[in-house]
Amino acid sequence: MPKKVIDIDAHAFFRMVERGIRFGLNLYETQQRAFQTVRAGKCSNYKHKSKHHTTYYSYFHDNLSFYVVCKEKLCESYIKVLIKTIIVERGRE
Repeated sequence: MPKKVIDIDAHAFFRMVERGIRFGLNLYETQQRAFQTVRAGKCSNYKHKSKHHTTYYSYFHDNLSFYVVCKEKLCESYIKVLIKTIIVERGRE
């Protein structure tokens, strides 16, 4: 499986900061969880699905769910992932 190179869109960065602060996370925790969600590669079943992009989902044990909407491009030796937006919610999917 090719390695994923992850980048964050400017809009997604500000949404990440805003939503992370709302749930008591600092910038680095929120960014780490968003990257971990993308690396895990579990696609969302039904919530926050995008018509044009991939939505990854991850649940953390402090009762927060992360949904990361990504645009992906396959290159020769890696997958370039651009995070378009990050959604943080309480509870599971």
